[in-house]
Amino acid sequence: MSLLRNHSVIDHTNFLVWQQSQTSSNHQQPPSQTTMLNGFPIKFQLRSLRKVEFYEGDSPEPHASFENTFRKRVSAWLSEEDKALLRDNGDRFCLYHDLGIPETYHCPVLQKIASVVASARGSRMPIVVDLMHTVKRVIKIPTNHDLVFSRNEDEADVDTVLLHSIETYESKPIPAAKSSVRALEKVRFQGGSNSIQECTICMEEFRIGSEVTRMPCSHIYHEKCIFKWLKMSHLCPLCRYPMPQHS
Repeated sequence: MSLLRNHSVIDHTNFLVWQQSQTSSNHQQPPSQTTMLNGFPIKFQLRSLRKVEFYEGDSPEPHASFENTFRKRVSAWLSEEDKALLRDNGDRFCLYHDLGIPETYHCPVLQKIASVVASARGSRMPIVVDLMHTVKRVIKIPTNHDLVFSRNEDEADVDTVLLHSIETYESKPIPAAKSSVRALEKVRFQGGSNSIQECTICMEEFRIGSEVTRMPCSHIYHEKCIFKWLKMSHLCPLCRYPMPQHS
């Protein structure tokens, strides 16, 4: 039997595009005059926020939350050829795929870059593209323990199992013993079609060969995610395996 999911996901991207002023760049080495005539330097600043919040009933404040922010900076050169591609909706401008920017935002961002380029006139100062991609998952924990079950056991997934685990938390969470947390096994993620592909706490996919932390029940997580979790609860988020309790 599996619990019916009770969660929502908010996924959105905000972005700003502007041309850097001479004042903010006067400490940098300017490009050669010949290069300046052929295009623009362009700087991409990508921030990716992953957040999970757990709410009990109608409480306005989360019972627990986990958050990770990843940053990536890439510098590129916007040549005269690339400027022409901008007017073609950037079909061949593949840098955004490399940055992991959602495809629905490719065209709007490229059009904004084209607008900034058009208004640059004779200036060849760098163009800055600042993007913030946010994915937030909100999970609501029932307070009356009236569970809705599915007849098809195959419908169970990571989210429903996680909800089941959180639902049974103690009103006064009991953390795991520090010694047992420190003793958790570190392994390299090998992947495979039958294995969980992401940390169910932060929702980030595991990289092949990256170090992960394995619970005694064999479930794996990012070290900082499971360490933070075990400071609140001694139970495995997925199967509720009990770790030794903090006295």
